[in-house]
Amino acid sequence: MKIYELIRFGIEKLKTCDVPEADVDAELLWLHISGMDKMKLLLEKQQVVSGDMEQAYLDLIEKRAKRIPLQYLTGTTGFMGMDFYTAEGVLIPRMDTEVLVMKALELMHGCNVNMPKILDLCCGSGCIGISIKKLFDKCHVTLADISDEAIQLTKKNAESLGAICSIVKSNLFEDIDDRYDFIISNPPYIESDVIETLMPEVKDYEPRLALDGSKDGLLFYRSIICDVTEYLKDNGYVLFEIGNNQAEDVQHLLVDAGFYNIHVIQDLGHNDRVVYGQYNGADTL
Repeated sequence: MKIYELIRFGIEKLKTCDVPEADVDAELLWLHISGMDKMKLLLEKQQVVSGDMEQAYLDLIEKRAKRIPLQYLTGTTGFMGMDFYTAEGVLIPRMDTEVLVMKALELMHGCNVNMPKILDLCCGSGCIGISIKKLFDKCHVTLADISDEAIQLTKKNAESLGAICSIVKSNLFEDIDDRYDFIISNPPYIESDVIETLMPEVKDYEPRLALDGSKDGLLFYRSIICDVTEYLKDNGYVLFEIGNNQAEDVQHLLVDAGFYNIHVIQDLGHNDRVVYGQYNGADTL
């Protein structure tokens, strides 16, 4: 079978299983397993595929047809212009989360703090904190997560990207003992009952630990905001990624905790995606 015929077969197989963007995924799986780039594929698409390579590709197509996420099959994904390793058991970075990183970087550039301290809480793959360190080197970044798989993957990504960070296994603030200028978190925020309605790639393969925010989706916002002021420096910021129906609730939680300068940021799809606020303990005494 020629390369283009094999990819076409992969596309049809994925389409029969209702895989979104079947043509894109089938091609990306070929590029992944062959080591080709798109230009080489274009030039060599008439070449005959070896039996071993054909079987390896078909095995990947079969896994994708079962709705195993593409990023788990290729082992990488792009985020903020960088390549991050992915692994089963750890949430896959999303483009929407880049809004959180960009807002944090904007605030950091304007904060007039020399070497600000950053805490990425519920860090998952480490994409938020590592991206910040790579794009704003003059800062101290700590990444924390309760999951062993997340901690291992964060270490791998930090090493791969040359980001010097502190990485701590911690159940929220349990093993955190410093104060920070910025505390940033993309916590689990999906309502428990909603998870079963999500795409198979998410509900069947991504870790529920990183998805489930309890009945109303707000459990981790409440828990973090309850303690966060003990870990923020004066005039420090907290920034959250949120679900698109949670902005008002999270804003109220921040107001009740004494935060000011509270704002909501939308993503490229015009959905509420980030809530952030500032805290000054001296002003609330």
